[in-house]
Amino acid sequence: MPLDPVAEAKAAVRRDPADPAGYFRLARAYLDAGNDAWALKTLRSLAALRPDDCRPVLWMAWIRLRQGALDEAREVLAAAACPAGSAAVARREILLWRLALLSNDPAAARGHAAAARRASRLYPEDRDFLLHESQRGETLVPPVQGKLDLQLGWTRNARAGSPADPAAEGEDPQSAAGLFGLWLRYLHPDGYLARPQLELEARGAGFAAERGRDFSNLVLSLRPGVWLGEDRPSLLLAYRGEALLLTGSDRYDDGPLWFANAHRFELEWSPRSSLTVFGGAGRRLYRESGRSRTELDGGLGGGWGISRVRLLWAVSGRYHDADKAPYDLHGATGLLSAELRLPGRWALRLGTVLSLDRYPHSAGYFDAAAPDAQRRDLLARFSASAFAPPLWNAVRTGVTYEFSHRESTIAAYDFSDHRVLVKLSWSFSLDPFLPRAETEAGYVPLPWAEEGEMLEDRIQDLLRQDEAAQRSSACLD
Repeated sequence: MPLDPVAEAKAAVRRDPADPAGYFRLARAYLDAGNDAWALKTLRSLAALRPDDCRPVLWMAWIRLRQGALDEAREVLAAAACPAGSAAVARREILLWRLALLSNDPAAARGHAAAARRASRLYPEDRDFLLHESQRGETLVPPVQGKLDLQLGWTRNARAGSPADPAAEGEDPQSAAGLFGLWLRYLHPDGYLARPQLELEARGAGFAAERGRDFSNLVLSLRPGVWLGEDRPSLLLAYRGEALLLTGSDRYDDGPLWFANAHRFELEWSPRSSLTVFGGAGRRLYRESGRSRTELDGGLGGGWGISRVRLLWAVSGRYHDADKAPYDLHGATGLLSAELRLPGRWALRLGTVLSLDRYPHSAGYFDAAAPDAQRRDLLARFSASAFAPPLWNAVRTGVTYEFSHRESTIAAYDFSDHRVLVKLSWSFSLDPFLPRAETEAGYVPLPWAEEGEMLEDRIQDLLRQDEAAQRSSACLD
């Protein structure tokens, strides 16, 4: 009958009491069994046996952090003298980073996180932990970040939310639907007060039904910029170039057609991690030149957690000065998302979007039979989603039901839509500047993995996902 892990590790220590690997295996076995007290006792014995080895001291500090004993962890880390250039130095910085976060000292946390990134050596699990934590984007932002969203399902109205003219004749087309979004960012890791970045993004929607195919579209964007400031508040100044491709034809040419393009200057200001202020201004040019416009928009958003509930919210406003006066627009949008974390890392999410747009100079233009009617659109969208436990701490799968309805003073611009979508979302990050991991014979890894958390969307993710909702209210004319 095989020995249990604790008994087996004890036997290894008795066979070779000078081998530190045996003590680490025994401490790990106690930790796996939930016996922190004996794990600490084992590590103290090893520290006394090898006073020049800081690794058992770092393990003890990690246990104290896990227990929430911050003063004891601080005392242990202060006594940890690790050889310069060793992987243990990087681990000490990671533990100090975690201690600073738990002590509500974000400035110190950023300093220790940066020091861990610049280390010359890392243990394998420490490297994996840094990459995992960097996905959250708080104190450690990786140079390369990305997110891929894929959705497949059915829509009651392929015309809803399309940049094509909703006044086309015929019934609303039902269709199988596929949507995708890809966002990539490179942020240079080093820089004195300023760090350049480059974002690439693609969003698309495709419809299988013959009558819905013309409403398929693709949006491509490029956003170079620079982040100013090492600590919060931080400021992003950026240029965005954007192009919109439609599958359908218009009165001039057969599709697909480049329907619109934009050149904008944008900013994001983050006074703290739970709040982002954003804005932008520029020109958007359409194939129909009268619709081309100068646009100005801005807003703020944030998020916070209450027990098992994670809330994200945003409010924004926009002003469009079109070349043709009837397309002038004043509008506002509010977004709210609430996610409930369930046992086993399952999750439920509810979302809502409310958007109001006024066309103050449109009387008689959109409906010749009503010369005094100004166009005003009210859009409401509600969604409910269920998500399975994440795979590899990076991939989420789920199913969503969405209901959208737009009520307009011009009847041709009303629409309703029901959608059922199966979703897959993959968030990833890369840090090519991190040193390679190193190990030695008999190495016992520190179990960082049990500190893993639920994958969380940021307010920027919510805003990107709902740009289509804003477009359906503000750009369809």
